[in-house]
Amino acid sequence: MATGPKTGFIEVVNNARTIAEVSGVSNQSKLLDWIRSHQTNEFGELDPEKLKMAVKKFTHSCAGYSVATYVLGIGDRHNDNIMVTTSGNLFHIDFGHFLGNIKYYMGFKREWAPFVLTPDFVYVMGGEEGGMFETYKNLCCRAFLTLRRNADLIINLFSLMRSTGIPELTCVEDTDYIRNALVLDKTEQEAEQLFRKVIRKCLDLKWTVQMMWKIHLLRKKGTP
Repeated sequence: MATGPKTGFIEVVNNARTIAEVSGVSNQSKLLDWIRSHQTNEFGELDPEKLKMAVKKFTHSCAGYSVATYVLGIGDRHNDNIMVTTSGNLFHIDFGHFLGNIKYYMGFKREWAPFVLTPDFVYVMGGEEGGMFETYKNLCCRAFLTLRRNADLIINLFSLMRSTGIPELTCVEDTDYIRNALVLDKTEQEAEQLFRKVIRKCLDLKWTVQMMWKIHLLRKKGTP
């Protein structure tokens, strides 16, 4: 939270690691294994109730993450910018690129998927046919429809920031990104159907996310 031109507060999230640290690029089960390893009782044994709660927290926070990054057009969504706590909460930490302003690598878009939904995320929720994944989809749709009902407030708040000097938020066209993302010309039923298709698209494009994550990690490894 900003308190001045060069000052502000940063929230510290304890007991958290980046997705890059936890599961790398393509290890489907490692994220769930890591979360599970922290759900123990006083004897160091797995506590099924704690694990169930952690999976629930992951599912709910992943739904919030998915909808928020989609509507706000958050870019630079590599696995060093996504973190997870030992209790299962997923969150994003870098908001330098938003409203659809994504990075390019060698002339190609770095991000093709509407938001990040990788196999390891889905695996934590029990797979595409699992009950928690169905909960995830329903939560996403509920959140998306709620944001639509509050579209004027959200867009007005962003409009107030147009004079702050943020490079990617300077004109009406920038805030139009949110309006378009919320498909305000559609009915609620149409909007929900659209978002379910967006989720499906993310699943189909998971390989593009994993490819760019791998490139990101290789570039980071090669940085002095």
